Amino acid sequence: MALLFHYNALNPATQTERRKVVFAKRVVAYGFPILVGAGYFLDQAGEGGTATLRYWQAPTILNPYLSRGTKEAEGASLVIEPLAEYNPNGELVPVLADKVPTLANGGVSADRTRITWTLREGVVWSDGTPCTAEDVVFTWRYCTAPDAGCVHAANFANVSSVDAVDERTITITFDGPTSFPYSPFVTYNGPILQATQFADCLGASAAGCTEANQHPIGTGPYVVADFSSNESVRYEFNPLYRGAGYGVPYFGEVMMQGGGDATAAARAVLQLDEADYAWNLQVEPDVLESLEEGGGGTIVTAFATRAGGRRSASRPNRRT
Repeated sequence: MALLFHYNALNPATQTERRKVVFAKRVVAYGFPILVGAGYFLDQAGEGGTATLRYWQAPTILNPYLSRGTKEAEGASLVIEPLAEYNPNGELVPVLADKVPTLANGGVSADRTRITWTLREGVVWSDGTPCTAEDVVFTWRYCTAPDAGCVHAANFANVSSVDAVDERTITITFDGPTSFPYSPFVTYNGPILQATQFADCLGASAAGCTEANQHPIGTGPYVVADFSSNESVRYEFNPLYRGAGYGVPYFGEVMMQGGGDATAAARAVLQLDEADYAWNLQVEPDVLESLEEGGGGTIVTAFATRAGGRRSASRPNRRT
């Protein structure tokens, strides 16, 4: 989904230093630019009104461990987060972790059999309780439990244990030297689940936890306000989000709408002004070019390993 970056810059309108926010795709291949107000100087998080996203294939669940669908993973990533993810340059950057462990900083053991992550200080779930190392350990147990049906269990295939060293520190031990220790808990396919909410959802019980799977409690910028499977999701700004003090996120509400087809989704942005962003536009190029000529938005094409490319449409940046 969207990875939010913020930094201090001089606001030319007021000649005062303000927090400036920009957006970028959360992952290189399957990005989710959610129009978080690129280039705007913000004083208060959630002040930007509503952003409407048209996903003609809407999420059926908001738990990426139980679905391989990109729409489910992207829909969930506004709420639940991983330890780290990739920025648009393909660089691994911390999300819930305070830094990315490496051999150089001592986070990866010299024999490459262990990696130790440390959570950011003060991260809380949207219900106000602290996010701790025990939640990370639980997420490993959740995905590797027998009969759980976890579609990303392969990310833990060579993991022999995940241990909470203290409240913020987690050590992952592999069954042997590993050249790439960044599969567990990385990207929107490996978010951390709240142990308290999913405590009764281990193993064969996982799929039946409808409330948790559709309304996960998270650490991200939004909370799920309303969920209608395969139709729509309405998100509201999470006031406990760690970026709120920096004016992040920009929008107070996000609507992810499903229904129709790819052409209707493109028209909703480029022609009808009904949405701000449309995803996965599997539409004939000449049709898209014709719609884009109206000036209502821009077509963006991104590389995707499975399908060769993904096309999306977004309206020009706006502030409401």
